Amino acid sequence: MLVTRGPAVSRELTGLLRDRGYDVRVAPLLEAQLPEDTAALRAVLDLAAGPEVPTWLTVTSANTVWALAAIADNSDWGAALDRARASTPKLSVAAVGRATASALRQVGIGVDFTPSHEQSAAGMLAEWPTARASAGEVALVPASELASSALADALAERGYDVTTAVAYRMVPAPAAEPLQPDAPLGDDPAVLDADAARDQCARGEFRAVVATAPSRVAALLDGLAPPPGGTRWVAIGEPTAAALRQRGLTPVVAEDPSPAALAVAVDRALEDLFKTTSSTEEKSS
Repeated sequence: MLVTRGPAVSRELTGLLRDRGYDVRVAPLLEAQLPEDTAALRAVLDLAAGPEVPTWLTVTSANTVWALAAIADNSDWGAALDRARASTPKLSVAAVGRATASALRQVGIGVDFTPSHEQSAAGMLAEWPTARASAGEVALVPASELASSALADALAERGYDVTTAVAYRMVPAPAAEPLQPDAPLGDDPAVLDADAARDQCARGEFRAVVATAPSRVAALLDGLAPPPGGTRWVAIGEPTAAALRQRGLTPVVAEDPSPAALAVAVDRALEDLFKTTSSTEEKSS
């Protein structure tokens, strides 16, 4: 099967899959790097570090954390943001999910809000702590170049003074200057380049594909004939599932983006194949 992530970032997931007996390959397809113009992102970091009014910083991926780290003037930037959480006016930090919250904590930034159900922009909005912003309250929304404007638009509708910034952009792997190096270790699964992954996918060589972002769905499938029906598809969340459905595929959607939930989703996706194989073996015995 194929996991559409690099070896380091997918290591926990691929370990779980290999423990289940699956033969796993990985293909990053895309990597994150800084945009050419980082002025807007630097402005967001400055506003977060020294809020003049109550301010929310929304962080919707670990890549945004690494992008902020890459443009920060010193290694104390995370501690500076965390100090702003205790200041008056106060900075509050919202993370889209557990992995993003973990990345923030790795750089010393505490988290004030994470949705308990759906880990997406929609999930953040559904559980947002307040229905309306207080007068003058700011929301900072750094995100991928490919990100929908839904989060920023909805916060503006709720009365926030919204500032957006492109934090990173996804480029074909290998990126010239990736935000996070993703080198394989000796016992990691084989790493496929994009051409190999697309070719093997088109020929139906994967029993299952774990799709980890809409952009990676596009990188894997766009320009190809529809994949053979024998391939099962697993989506990390609803936006990725929607990208697969737009291409005529029916994915199993993980309950959350964690490696454990993705591994369970793979089992569910392949359940009918296991039953068919078991039934055939019983009939032949």
